[in-house]
Amino acid sequence: MKATIHTDTAKQPLTTKQHDVLRFLQQYTEEHGFPPTMKEIGDKFSFASTNAVTQYLVALERKGHIRRSTKGASRGIQIVDFTPQPKQIAQSAPTLAPSVQRSVVPMLNHQFQSVKNVVIVGDGIAQNPLSAFLSPRGQIKIDTDFFLPEFSQLAAESAPPQLFAAIVSDDGMSAESLREGDVVIAKQQFSAAEGDMVVALFHDSIIVRRLARLGALAELEAATKTFPSIPFHEGAGVVAIIGVVIGQMRRV
Repeated sequence: MKATIHTDTAKQPLTTKQHDVLRFLQQYTEEHGFPPTMKEIGDKFSFASTNAVTQYLVALERKGHIRRSTKGASRGIQIVDFTPQPKQIAQSAPTLAPSVQRSVVPMLNHQFQSVKNVVIVGDGIAQNPLSAFLSPRGQIKIDTDFFLPEFSQLAAESAPPQLFAAIVSDDGMSAESLREGDVVIAKQQFSAAEGDMVVALFHDSIIVRRLARLGALAELEAATKTFPSIPFHEGAGVVAIIGVVIGQMRRV
């Protein structure tokens, strides 16, 4: 008989292998700030196909340990009752000689003060734009001075914009070197200017596109021509802008 492991009395028990897969999801999310793809899970456990991965994810979801995106997003796994704690960059700072510390440590302290955790937005609906921030997929650590250099020179009382991250759901912007699975960093705002690259909710899906305006009509334009443009009337509840992209991150 297979051994079972009880991780939470409110959830159904897991087999040893199911527990190993769940623990990998937690460790990967904690290290990277977002969940692994199906391929990365398969590679970790040497599964012969993604069907095997799907079977384990279905079991974990049925037993109440994860939730999966109904849209089949590349990284659409949410771990129930799990808040990742990204590794602290400051802990990896080298040990310096006392004479060097006096001049370097103040600079390091300033650097680490600008390193912040930002949420990775989750699923939401265009009729309620804030819904994307209510069930985040996790967190990711960024240096705000890098993404917002213009704010690093301002006085402390000048608060920088609120930042968040979003996982790119398709290759609609691949012609601009933004691919499915990449992470974009965005300023939270619910309007944008002509030509801005935006993070938006299209019905209940997160999408990254460029904004175009055609009189009273607006449009989300893909950079890759095989993806159709999405025309919409602002405020109609079909599309809602939640942020303007200011940078991107990618695992190599």
